[in-house]
Amino acid sequence: MTTTVLPELDVDAAAVARHIIDFDPKAASEYRFAVAPDTEQAQALVAALHPDPIPWPAGFAPMPMTLNPPPADTDPLPKADALIVTYTVAEGEALADVLTPGRPTAAWTRYRNGWDELKKSVQKGAPSLMPGKDQAGIWTMTRIGGLSVVLMKSDLHPSTDGPDLPIRALWRQLIGQVQPRLVITTGTAGGVGAETLLGDVIVSSRVRWDATKRFAHDSWATASYRSTGKQPSHSHFHTANTKLIPVNAAHLPAAARNPSIVTDTPHAPASVLSTDFFAFDDAKDHYGLRTFQPDARVVEMDDAALGLACSDLENPPPWVSVRNASDPQMDAATLAEETTQAAAIYEKYGYWTTVGSAITCWALVAGLATT
Repeated sequence: MTTTVLPELDVDAAAVARHIIDFDPKAASEYRFAVAPDTEQAQALVAALHPDPIPWPAGFAPMPMTLNPPPADTDPLPKADALIVTYTVAEGEALADVLTPGRPTAAWTRYRNGWDELKKSVQKGAPSLMPGKDQAGIWTMTRIGGLSVVLMKSDLHPSTDGPDLPIRALWRQLIGQVQPRLVITTGTAGGVGAETLLGDVIVSSRVRWDATKRFAHDSWATASYRSTGKQPSHSHFHTANTKLIPVNAAHLPAAARNPSIVTDTPHAPASVLSTDFFAFDDAKDHYGLRTFQPDARVVEMDDAALGLACSDLENPPPWVSVRNASDPQMDAATLAEETTQAAAIYEKYGYWTTVGSAITCWALVAGLATT
């Protein structure tokens, strides 16, 4: 797959990671790698960011919930059947367009419950402390087939918040307040292995740290986690794969097959790797991801923090990682070129691949009814 790239731009990995977290695909001025900002090409990408209508099964279309009275930003989260958390701006917007139609993230509620204490462990310059934020994230609620769901876009990130890993405490707080039957951590990821195609959605109850930078000396730097408790039914995955995800597949580059949901098996090794810096797989296995975990399918920077937080809890709820491949395995002449290409592909397709993850989250919540 090819994409337009601006090779002269800064490709520092930390800067790219921060750009991906903050990048708003609906703002033409924020494009840097796929196209030049504020150009006709950027405006065309923005104009296209509206998912085609998804043919939800009768009685299962996501319906945003309205709380009365409206919650304050310092209120705890309400109890719900499921908790879904994502991380980047693009992920949040795709999740909102699919699961809270008519309620964009701009209309979600700020989450500042316990924030004055929690932010003491966040290092200066982190996304949550930027002007106009000063919050742990934003949240809202939706209903799927009679089940209530809390959706959150986190502003805490293991790669940006410092050595105290404040998202670990945030996870414990969120779970304690929502008391969900299921927790889903979801978003974009780099595909690992040539068989993982752009837009594939990896569903796994096993995650593993591959921390070689900031957290390399922590006791859990290479720890693996497996969800305990009964996992939700996959009974709606067939509908998602054959009727729902294909509707928006045309927004991705042509491929030998449509994107599909890929699930792990009960005894499989972790297929989701969480690094503590921006890493991706390439044909040369530069970062050693396939050497470290031969069965890995995606790499990202958040999900093992949920596994770590759940290991702190006496009775953690079942959880699952839902990650869409927002860029495939890279294969360019230099690492700098591959980094630039990965960022360009994310800008152009991160939103669209996340539509598939949002549909997969829908399928998991719908499956709770038969668990």
